[in-house]
Amino acid sequence: MNIKNSLKFFASVILIICSIVAIPAGCSSSGTSKDGIEIAVNYSMKNVKPFEDSKYTVNYEVLPLQLPQQENIKIFLNNIEVFGDYIFISTLRKSLLIFDKTGRFINKIPEGEGIDEISGLLDFMVNRKENKVEILGTKKISEFDLAGRYLKSNDIKGIYAVEYGISGEKRVFLRQKNSMSDYSFIIQPQEQDFEWKTGQTKVNSINPKHFHTYKNSLYFTGYSNKVYKLSPGDTLPQVFAYVRHMNTDNAIRDIDKDRYETLCEQKNQFTYINNFFVYNDNLVGFSLLIGSEGFKILFDKESNNYYTHPLTNVPYSQNNRWVEDGTEYYLFPSYKFDQETSEKIKTIAPDLFDAMEKAPKENKMWLIKANYSKKE
Repeated sequence: MNIKNSLKFFASVILIICSIVAIPAGCSSSGTSKDGIEIAVNYSMKNVKPFEDSKYTVNYEVLPLQLPQQENIKIFLNNIEVFGDYIFISTLRKSLLIFDKTGRFINKIPEGEGIDEISGLLDFMVNRKENKVEILGTKKISEFDLAGRYLKSNDIKGIYAVEYGISGEKRVFLRQKNSMSDYSFIIQPQEQDFEWKTGQTKVNSINPKHFHTYKNSLYFTGYSNKVYKLSPGDTLPQVFAYVRHMNTDNAIRDIDKDRYETLCEQKNQFTYINNFFVYNDNLVGFSLLIGSEGFKILFDKESNNYYTHPLTNVPYSQNNRWVEDGTEYYLFPSYKFDQETSEKIKTIAPDLFDAMEKAPKENKMWLIKANYSKKE
């Protein structure tokens, strides 16, 4: 074999080896690339395994919230965040209630026009670096200490937002879908537009929750197929993950909800990703929507597998929730634990049913705690 033929032979061998190595990466259910983690859940959900097959187990606690006598929490329009010794719960355009980790009521930041009140509460987030809570209203951002004592306010002229996130000195606003801007987000203080709006952009649509904090980084979703991560030192958000079976055509915009859902259904594409939470370094959770119906899914990066959420089809568990230190929190109105609902819960999650059976019924609202840990 001469030198020329030898070079051709070795080049062919290298090409074959590279092809063999590349095949598994293309066939895997998901993977990490320079574009982030690929979320490759099938539209049919056939590659989503039962939670029982995962490396994790979950146990439940029911925390009775000691609501003041005249206070109510609307189950469908609330936000929750847990930080340190505090639990924060808001109702859209109403008050922010603060509890300790046992459910004891601490304070209320009321709605109103006063300097230490909230005008049109839209969202809030804890500033974990400075130990304070920042509340997004229709006209300003108000800052309070963790116990609810007023600190200061900042006007937000010209920003029409529905949700709010914090990363270091940066503030990320999710704009209303019917805002005049072509972008989903604006990032302050540099006034940076971010994420070209696609999909349903004709009317306002709130699909909470979009922001979550884990280890000082902000994770969030807009209306594209991407999950972003913004750490304090970053200039702009980075793509942390993306959904394979979701619209990526930037030309699909300025259409209403029904039309967008129809287009996605025709192409076997999910309409949204939201409620993205990081439970630990290897476990994340999110909701994928088919039409208007959401499906909660967990992804274990160690096993590279998708799993159903253990509370799938449990009433009210699809509502807003929060994850902190591997524990998931969501609200459940105690009066809804009636015969029909309790029987359904007993079938799906018997351990949760047992915890709810023991919880005091005189408290109007329960906070469900789902503690995730690895199987021994």
